[in-house]
Amino acid sequence: MLFRHAITEAKFAMQSSEITGILWHQGETDSMNGNYKGYYKKLLLIIEALRKELNAPDIPFIIGGLGDFLGKKGFGKGCIEYNFINQELQKFTVEQDNCYFVTASGLTSNPDGIHIDAISQRKFGMRYFEAFSNKQHVLKPLINENELININNTRTHSKAEKIYIKSMDFALGKISYNEFESQFIQINNG
Repeated sequence: MLFRHAITEAKFAMQSSEITGILWHQGETDSMNGNYKGYYKKLLLIIEALRKELNAPDIPFIIGGLGDFLGKKGFGKGCIEYNFINQELQKFTVEQDNCYFVTASGLTSNPDGIHIDAISQRKFGMRYFEAFSNKQHVLKPLINENELININNTRTHSKAEKIYIKSMDFALGKISYNEFESQFIQINNG
């Protein structure tokens, strides 16, 4: 079901865009009960099928590793074999064409213990871009990740971003509707 959905969405996107790469980040549920032992073979089948279905035999796959926060708390507590999945992912990217590994080393999770928090998503995104743009593995955190995050956080927001931020403030109950409306008008007139 998820595979069919991914194919449908990709083909829909291809009607107006070119797909130049695919990000892969999965494996937490395979990092327990010895499931890592069959992971390489399943991943190979999925990637071959995706490339075939999308008629993109050489499309790069940027494959993200699992975070070292797994196996410690919350929903991620049982994912104690994440290192074995990472080994399978690295082996896969070395042996398969147009596949690049991106480390999750040093990234942090949400309180659920399984999903990456917002700051780490940004760092992971920078690592993915580095791997994609240079067609190479990213085996260590980028030297300037924190600096780039700070630059992004302190930059001037666009009008659309300002409206989105105020919409979120309203949705989360941080401001009233009247405050939202007033600030929306200010943003549009500013």
